[in-house]
Amino acid sequence: MAAAYDPGLRRLALALAPPELRARLGVYCGVGGPSYETGAECRLLQRLGGDAVGMSTVSEAVAARHCGLRVLGLSLIT
Repeated sequence: MAAAYDPGLRRLALALAPPELRARLGVYCGVGGPSYETGAECRLLQRLGGDAVGMSTVSEAVAARHCGLRVLGLSLIT
C-alpha cells in the first residue's frame, strides 16, 4: 500500500515534536506474528529498508485508510 500515512499530519507531528524526543521518519515493517523475528528475518527487513518491525499498526492503518481516514503512525522505540 502506497501513501498510507498522511503527509500533512506527518509534517505537523515532526514540527511539534520536542527536540529531546529526536523524532524522525522511518519505515515500519509489519509482520503477522505472534512471534519474534529470527536474526535472518531482521537482517532481511533491514536490507529491504525497514527501520522497525512489529505486529501491529500496519493492519490498523490499512483499515483506517480503507475507511477514508487520514492516518498518522507513531512508534516509541526504546
